[in-house]
Amino acid sequence: MSVAVEIAVEDLAGLEVAALAGADRVELCVDLARGGLTPPAELVQECTARAAALVAARDAKPHFDVHVLIRSRAEHGDFLDRPEEFTFSPEEIDLMADQAGESVAAGAAGVVIGALTPAGELDIPALEAIRDGALVAGSSALRGVTLTVHRAVDALGGRAQREEAVRTMLGLGVHRVLSSGGAARALDGAEDLAAMVDAAEGLLDICAGGGVRPADIGDLVRRTGAADIHLSARRRPGAPVEDGAPKTCTDPATVAAAVDAAGEL
Repeated sequence: MSVAVEIAVEDLAGLEVAALAGADRVELCVDLARGGLTPPAELVQECTARAAALVAARDAKPHFDVHVLIRSRAEHGDFLDRPEEFTFSPEEIDLMADQAGESVAAGAAGVVIGALTPAGELDIPALEAIRDGALVAGSSALRGVTLTVHRAVDALGGRAQREEAVRTMLGLGVHRVLSSGGAARALDGAEDLAAMVDAAEGLLDICAGGGVRPADIGDLVRRTGAADIHLSARRRPGAPVEDGAPKTCTDPATVAAAVDAAGEL
C-alpha cells in the first residue's frame, strides 16, 4: 500500500528538510511544544513559494505541498483528557476563520482545524465557520482546499465518540482526520485508529500521528490500516548537530528514516 508521510514543521528550514528528504507534505505551525498554533500569513506565503520552487526543481515530490494548522490558542502541550484546550470563544472562532482564509490566500493547499464544545463534543458550528473561511478563499483563488481535522478528536471521550466524529466529518466535507487514537502514542491507540479507519469506509483518510517514530511506522500501518503518517521528526534535545545542518528542530535523518519506512510498505 502507498503510505504518505506528513512532517510538522515550524519554519522554512524545516520545510526544506522535509521536502528534500522525500516527505509528501508538511503541516506548518508555530509553537510545536504546545501542540502548535497558527503561523503568520507571511510565513505561510514564504513556505508555499519555496515548496513550489522545490517541486519545480524536482527536489521535492511532485505533489509536495503545505497544509497550515489553524489554532488560535493553546495552554498545555498535553491535551489528552483536556477538551477545554479546543474550546473557543466566538471571537476566537471568527479569528480562526480569518486565519484559515488568509492561509489559503497565501498559498496553502489545505488547513488543519478542530474545535470542541465545553461538553467535550465536536463543535459543528465552529468547524463549519472555520471550514467556510478556507473554502471561500479557495473559491476566490479558483482551487480546491484540503480539510483536515486535527487531534482535537483525541480529547473526545472514547472510541465510540471518535468513530461517530469520523462519520460526522464525512458530512462536513472533511478529507482527513489526524489522530493518535486517544493515546499519548499512536501505536498505543492502534485499536481506536483501526476503528476510525473502518468508520471512514474509505471516504476520508485517517492520518496516524502522536509520538510516532520511524521504527513504529510498519507496525502502526499494519495494525491500523492508516494510509497517512504524521510526525514532527524533531531533533532530540542535546543531540549533536552536524556541520552545515540547517538551523531547525526538524531532523533530516529522522525524516529520511520515516520516508524509508513508509516506502517499504
